[in-house]
Amino acid sequence: MRYILCCIDNKNFSQASCDYAVKISNTMNLPLKFLSIIEHHHKAYKLNLSGNISLGEKDEILYELTSEEENESKEAIKNAKELLGKLKQRAQENCKNKIETLLIHGEVVENILELQNEIEVLVIGIRTNVEHAIGQNVKEIIRSIHKPVLLVNSEYIEPKNLLVAYNGSNESIKLLLETSSNPIFKEVKRDIVNLNTDSSKSIALLEEAKNIYEKNQIEVSTHTIKSENPKDLIEYFETNNFDILAMGAFGHSRFKELIFGSFTTKILSNIKKPILLFR
Repeated sequence: MRYILCCIDNKNFSQASCDYAVKISNTMNLPLKFLSIIEHHHKAYKLNLSGNISLGEKDEILYELTSEEENESKEAIKNAKELLGKLKQRAQENCKNKIETLLIHGEVVENILELQNEIEVLVIGIRTNVEHAIGQNVKEIIRSIHKPVLLVNSEYIEPKNLLVAYNGSNESIKLLLETSSNPIFKEVKRDIVNLNTDSSKSIALLEEAKNIYEKNQIEVSTHTIKSENPKDLIEYFETNNFDILAMGAFGHSRFKELIFGSFTTKILSNIKKPILLFR
């Protein structure tokens, strides 16, 4: 059975991610599952490994490393279980559907991809600003999973205004088809924006996007931004006080991204409210 998956940790807007996941679960009438993944990338902080190590010291060092890693793992498991319990209790206050928790050991990306066929929408808490670069795990998840992903980077706000950035790419078409046939957020005002220096091309793209929504009796407004700079999209988003930005993700090849940079990454690194992505 499909469900809403909320991937959480102790660092990145876990409570806000919980609240958005509950909102989506209620809207789509699907079960909610909270997931915590414990990665084992142990670093030895206490041991001084510089210089030569005598034969007699090797066993002692190995014991200390093993003990340190074991204690670290126990602490991580304890914290993860406590967080899962708190979020489940928080979700039960408003969620109308079944709620489950799942604790997994291993790699974040691999484990989420293994669950891909069961996921309807993935919710992840992140920190996105100049001081905190987007984690590689988050980028790889967005690149790999073919489901809507809501990245939560601020405290919860009841969504009222949704801005959809549409450029006619396969990713943005999939996003429109997915969110119009089975809306992730209902009873919100939707605006579609296109960044384009060619006005006539922009009008055609916006009409195409508008028709997709109208087939499902969803009203939208449209607007052209005469630019191709992601900063102008963010400025329009902030000036008009939208609550969530929706867009297709990573439409270029990795080679092009190395040369020109990624539009998606630039948006992720600078936007201060949640973003809904579809790859």
